[in-house]
Amino acid sequence: LLYTIKFEFTSSECHEVMQSSHNNRQRGFYSDILSKEGAPDPSKIAQGPDVVHSTLWNVTKEKYRPKASSFKIPEDFDDQLEKQHYGPSTKVDQNTDYPLSSWEPKVQMPYYTPPGQTPRKVAIERLRRQFESLNIASLLLDAGVETDQLMPKEEISTKINIPPPVHSLSRVKSPGTSRASSVASVKEAGMKVVCPNGERKNKGLFDGNSLLTNRKSAPVNQAPPAAGPLHQFFPIYLPLEIFDNEEYDCHTPEEWVQRLYDEDGSAKAVPGKALLKTLVTRETQSQMSNGTAAVSNGTADKSPSPVLPSYQWADVGVLAYSPRTKRYLVQRANTGISWRHPQVKDLAQATDFTAANTGDCKDGNRYWVPRVRLLFAAEDPHRFTKRVVEAHKLRLDSEAVIRYHMYVDCMHTTSVPDIDKELLDNITSHALGACQLDGSKLNWLVQRLQKQISLDYQRAHNRITFDKVSQSLPGYFSYVNIPEVPEICRSAARVDLPKYPFHKQFDSFIFNSFLTRPEAIIALGDVRAECNKVSSKDLFQTAITKSMRLEEFEQTQNQSCMQVQSYLKDTWLTTLNTRVTSSLRDVGKGWFNIEENKWEVYEISKLRKFMELVKFAMQDSLRYLVENSLVEFTHIITETTVAVMDLKEGMEWPDKECLAVSPYQPAKNPLFVIDLILDQEGIRYSTPLENFETTIVSVFDRGIFVTQSIPQLEKRVLNKLFWAGSPMLESVGANEPHVVVLREKIRLSIQQALIPLRAYLKRYEKFRPLAELNVADYLKSIMDKDMSAHDVKREIEMHQAEKEHLEADIPNSLIIGPFWINCDTVRNFLVKKRRELAKAVLELLAKKLRTQTEEICDDFKMVSRKLFDRPNAIEDAADIREYIKSLPDTIALNQQKIDKVMSDYELLEDFYYNLSTDDFNAKWTCFAWPAKIDELIERTNENLTQDEERFSKILAADQANFEDKMDSLQMTVAGFSGHTDINKALEISLDVKRISNQLKECQTLAQLYNQRERLFGVPVTQYDKVNKLIREFEPYKNLWTTTADWQKWYESWMNEPLNKIDPEFVEQSISTSYKTMHKCIKVFKELPGCLAVAQEIKHQLEEFKPKVPLIQGLRNPGMRNRHWESLSEDIGIVVKPKAALTFSKCLDMNLMTHVDQIAKIAEVAGKEFAIETALEKMEKDWAPVNLEVLAYKETGTYIMKAAEEISQLLDDHIVMTQAMSFSPYKKPFENRIMNWESKLRMTQDVMEEWATCQRAWLYLEPIFSSEDINRQLPVESKRYQTMDRMWRKMMASAANNPNVITLCPDARLLENFRECNKLLEQVQKGLSEYLETKRASFPRFYFLSDDELLEILSQTKDPTAVQPHLRKCFEAIAKLTFQNDLKISSMHSMDGESVPFSETLYPTGNVEDWLLEVERVMRQSLLESVRLSVEDYPVNNPQNTRTEWVLNWPGQVVIAGCQVFWTTEVTAAIEVNDIPGYYDKLLGQLGDLVTLVRGNLTSIARAVLSALIVVEVHARDVTANLIEVGVKNLNDFEWIQQLRYYWDEELLIRVVNSEFKYGYEYLGNSGRLVITPLTDRCYLTLCGALHLKFGGAPAGPAGTGKTETTKDLAKALAYQCVVFNCSDQLDFMAMGKFFKGLASAGAWACFDEFNRIDIEVLSVVAQQITTIQKAQQQKLERFMFEGVEIVLKGSCAVFITMNPGYAGRTELPDNLKALFRPVAMM
Repeated sequence: LLYTIKFEFTSSECHEVMQSSHNNRQRGFYSDILSKEGAPDPSKIAQGPDVVHSTLWNVTKEKYRPKASSFKIPEDFDDQLEKQHYGPSTKVDQNTDYPLSSWEPKVQMPYYTPPGQTPRKVAIERLRRQFESLNIASLLLDAGVETDQLMPKEEISTKINIPPPVHSLSRVKSPGTSRASSVASVKEAGMKVVCPNGERKNKGLFDGNSLLTNRKSAPVNQAPPAAGPLHQFFPIYLPLEIFDNEEYDCHTPEEWVQRLYDEDGSAKAVPGKALLKTLVTRETQSQMSNGTAAVSNGTADKSPSPVLPSYQWADVGVLAYSPRTKRYLVQRANTGISWRHPQVKDLAQATDFTAANTGDCKDGNRYWVPRVRLLFAAEDPHRFTKRVVEAHKLRLDSEAVIRYHMYVDCMHTTSVPDIDKELLDNITSHALGACQLDGSKLNWLVQRLQKQISLDYQRAHNRITFDKVSQSLPGYFSYVNIPEVPEICRSAARVDLPKYPFHKQFDSFIFNSFLTRPEAIIALGDVRAECNKVSSKDLFQTAITKSMRLEEFEQTQNQSCMQVQSYLKDTWLTTLNTRVTSSLRDVGKGWFNIEENKWEVYEISKLRKFMELVKFAMQDSLRYLVENSLVEFTHIITETTVAVMDLKEGMEWPDKECLAVSPYQPAKNPLFVIDLILDQEGIRYSTPLENFETTIVSVFDRGIFVTQSIPQLEKRVLNKLFWAGSPMLESVGANEPHVVVLREKIRLSIQQALIPLRAYLKRYEKFRPLAELNVADYLKSIMDKDMSAHDVKREIEMHQAEKEHLEADIPNSLIIGPFWINCDTVRNFLVKKRRELAKAVLELLAKKLRTQTEEICDDFKMVSRKLFDRPNAIEDAADIREYIKSLPDTIALNQQKIDKVMSDYELLEDFYYNLSTDDFNAKWTCFAWPAKIDELIERTNENLTQDEERFSKILAADQANFEDKMDSLQMTVAGFSGHTDINKALEISLDVKRISNQLKECQTLAQLYNQRERLFGVPVTQYDKVNKLIREFEPYKNLWTTTADWQKWYESWMNEPLNKIDPEFVEQSISTSYKTMHKCIKVFKELPGCLAVAQEIKHQLEEFKPKVPLIQGLRNPGMRNRHWESLSEDIGIVVKPKAALTFSKCLDMNLMTHVDQIAKIAEVAGKEFAIETALEKMEKDWAPVNLEVLAYKETGTYIMKAAEEISQLLDDHIVMTQAMSFSPYKKPFENRIMNWESKLRMTQDVMEEWATCQRAWLYLEPIFSSEDINRQLPVESKRYQTMDRMWRKMMASAANNPNVITLCPDARLLENFRECNKLLEQVQKGLSEYLETKRASFPRFYFLSDDELLEILSQTKDPTAVQPHLRKCFEAIAKLTFQNDLKISSMHSMDGESVPFSETLYPTGNVEDWLLEVERVMRQSLLESVRLSVEDYPVNNPQNTRTEWVLNWPGQVVIAGCQVFWTTEVTAAIEVNDIPGYYDKLLGQLGDLVTLVRGNLTSIARAVLSALIVVEVHARDVTANLIEVGVKNLNDFEWIQQLRYYWDEELLIRVVNSEFKYGYEYLGNSGRLVITPLTDRCYLTLCGALHLKFGGAPAGPAGTGKTETTKDLAKALAYQCVVFNCSDQLDFMAMGKFFKGLASAGAWACFDEFNRIDIEVLSVVAQQITTIQKAQQQKLERFMFEGVEIVLKGSCAVFITMNPGYAGRTELPDNLKALFRPVAMM
């Protein structure tokens, strides 16, 4: 039974228990076992089964139960109950400066102890109290060690008696000197301390371990000699911690320091005692040691006593441990000062001790002490005492040994005899007798060794002398401990040997040895001989006389290995078998019976041992063969790589221009041949470089492998024994240490040899553009430029010069280490390419000239054909005359072209270009054309004169004939007045048509004759008679033509069937004829005959006009049976449309009287007919309309091609149908109209749903065709597959029946499309959420469209698919370099600049994850590049020049580095007040850049210098302004307003009071804007806004640089800047998505034309920007944005640009204006 006793102390008792405020240790509980016996287990009292009393029993006994109703609960019951709550009995009542765990000793006990044993906590508490009761100083004193003796003394009294110097003992001549003379020598030495006069040739070194082991010394606590204590003669000087034994420690230093921390994690101190220094007077120290006052000569010494250091054990708290120095930081307790725990930098400086190395700190309360001077409170003091005593004893013994050797080394050697020269020569000759040593080369070393031997000989003499003297005077030399020397057997001594049983041993040897039979000895000799043959062989072909390709090398070495393997398995084993069996064949039965067939007998025979020896001999030879071969193979590899072993990975080829010289030539011939290849894949070697290491190592390993399966000889010799298997000889293992070393040596050699090979290969990268240049594309670019002959000449000369450079720079072959590189193919290819380009340019010029000559010849041929044409009329002759007049200008223009062509042909001749025969002929034909044309013009003029005379005569004759014809026609027209017979109207109308045609022909001839007269230059004849005659004939033509037509029409209308009459034609003809007759009556007033005819016809027309409405009513196309029946019913006459019914019969039926009723019914019929016609037309229009259903790619399904015509037709017909439905005449067609409208509307709905479904399907089909997307979106993938099945089924149906009006009006089809659209909406929603998660993982995805992001995500297995989209994710990364193993090694900008990555990066995991790594490595690489460039700048690396430096680093790094040093140098110039001096230096640097940019540079270097010069010019202007305003202080505003770059382990940019970290966004070689004062002011304002976490708002007219200035500031700070063109179509959701990307990516956004956004959207945008800026001001890492928690990078910023006052611009809300700092860009 355990009882827990809680000790409660009063304040006074606490003061007694606690030593100080810093030593408050809790002693609030103690547990102990009072007795093993106790009361029985109370749990056994109530044992028994559970009893449940019955209800009847309870009711019966209820009245007998006592009531407690008289007890009342007090009102403050809860309060009283709370007061009685005391908490746990083990609760700590006091605060302490030490953790409770720091007092607990270490015990080896279980945490849970069985009853009857001491609990763990009790044992710990007992130990703690026991340790606390012990005093370490007393324990040490009991062990014979005073505390003050533990530390070296810092002050030695001058009154101490010093023993006689030992160097005086050197006067003792030899070990045989007498004791009296030795004493005399010591007395002669006296007490005077002097240094030895003789030269001390050797101070000597000793083996501390051996001397300490063999030392002979007195115990530490032995009484000192009569002269005084030993430590008074020889004060301790070695630190105690050197001899500390750490095995005594029960905890590691980390475990001790871990006790610093309390349960709540707060750092306190570990209690303990430390040996610390205190300053006391000598009297006080004596009192402390002896307890009495110090006296001298019986009287007190009243002079001031010096202050001496003393060391005492003091209470301390341990605060820290330094692993590097193995010391603990302690602080004195009882000082009233709280614990001061050191920082990390204090631990790093833990070696800054005092000169005495005592560990004292500068602070008097804190010390660095070693472990041997620190006793922890939780540590056993007895164990610690043993530790200190052992260290102290070991120190005394070591000092004694050191003193002994010092005495010996201080003795003179001048009087000691030297070693005998003959003996020394014998030693030397024996030492140099080894065959491997060349004595001629070791003379200097031999001399040094001889001197050393001589000195050791003299020292041995002195040591013997010293030992003898010190042993002869033990009282005088009591302070000397002589090390024990092991006894050596002297040569003259006789050693007693025991009796040796020679015969018994000889018999035993004969029994065990198998070298007793000559046959065995002969056989063993034969085996040795054959094994020696194997040892002399070589597994590899090491005598290589020529270089080989890797495949040939591998084949040669493998063949050599196979030959050796074949020899070992066949020849060697067969020979050995023959030799052994032939030697032992005749031995017979016995020890060497090779015919033995019993394994037990063989096991105990000598033959077994003999075969074991043979096996070992064979294995030894085999191992020697393999090891020697491996060494030789390694040697042939490494000896060719000696010149490349010091190269570093990533080196550049030393000579940047010439590739024909190699500084890495091997001592012997190279091993391998490789070809340099330049093709479509790029520049590479014929053999992949990684194959060399793997192949050579595999050859190396094969050499080991071929010797692993060599059978043992034993089975072959003893063939009559049963062998379960085939035992093999053990050879060299592939993983033996020396084999691994050789293999790694080969690997390293090959890896080092490949370094210059790769560097050399990189130099050929500059030729890739030439190799990849397509001649056709090149010629096309030349043609597009339309180069002149002079330009062509320069182009050709450039190609020829480059060809010569290639021939000079590229060698035919080159040796680099073990490689012989064949460059001939590449050299010939590039030279040939240059030659082909030059030739192609010449051929292009020749072709161009041929084309020009052909064009010129074609022009002249056309002129020639024109001149050769014979005129057929005077008009043709006139045209030729005009053409000849224009020819001089044409000839002059072509002559200029000919002259230019001839000049260009001379260029071809300059380059010795051979023209083809056709080109040659074309050239000179062109040259001769102008002369030919001149001759042809003269001949043509003569012919034209003759032709004009002929044409003039022909014209006169034609005009005479024309006059006669006109007279005849005039008479004919005049005779028409006599025609008056209306019955001959048909014949007269025919004559009228004939005369009319003749008059038109005469009119045309008159115009022709007048034109020819003008060409001949004669007066023009007037032919007015023709026109007059035509006018006179016109009335006759109208009269008789109309009369004849009327007679024909009337007959047809009256007698032909009614259904053939066209009522519209009847109405139109009657109207036209009536008007014509009316005019004729007016014209023929003076001709009664003609007038009568006109009047008669007019009268007939007037009579027929009233009948026209009847014809129109009866011939209405809408008349149906219902209308005829209604008409018959209304007029009472049965009228039916029959084939025999004519209009005359209708008149006979007296229908004219009912014309109004007929017209009314016809009108209704017409309206109904219009509706019917429209319906039929619509149905007819839709009948041929088909959907254009096309097969979609290789998906196995179809898509509908959108047709605007169908949609337009559908809309028009729906409108028409709706109009019909409102017509009063719709009744006969009402159902038809409704059905048609329903069909059209159904078709419209289907087409709309179809188009919506198809757009979504086309968008999602390529997405869900990707396995990656299906794997990542399983739910959406299943929904899409369901929809896709429905889609394919419907599209297959549409492909089979594409007719719109039969396919689309289908309710099931409409429902299917709607179901598909619902599924697609769910798929798109899931897809959007999926894309949002990807964007959240890699925020730069926010700057990509959904299609671009999906294209990346759908090709996650191909990391290179992200290349086309990198430009939108990163500011300037156009592509990444992927190695064959997909390792990303570098990044490239659009202009071709490449920046290598600083660390290895593989695209593993999701694309967003490794793109994040790309972003991190991009920043890290730029940081590393900036750091290295700063270190490489000429200021830090004088070997560099600035012009070289700017070309060695990427453009962005160059600009940043130059800005850093400009800031540094201007700062230095301001401090020393020498800005003008620096300005001159700046001008010089700028001049160097200008000179450099005028030279021959690559396009990339020129772009770097272009941007750098812009920045440097601004730096010059700023420096000049500093001089002008007289800046003399670094805080002057003119200086601090500039962008200043500072390097402090990273790049910082400061502007006034703002400071920004460099963003390290890769910018490529982008240009920089010229920096004007306006730019500076804009920078200053924007940086101030960024410092306050606001945005910037540059405003001004177009072209003032608002956006570009913002982008340039982003470049200056190396941040990504995304420019976004705003429009009134933007909504707040799109802006929120963009802001998410900005905040998460830390990028800048410049919203161009921001005030074009609608005011409603701007209000929401203001709240979005406010959320981001507030999060920035609070320096949050994550914040809530629109209900989603996203990452925030503090570098993000928003800028807006505006054109105030422009049309369509919105005034910004006030809450939005307050978020931006305005900048007026004017």
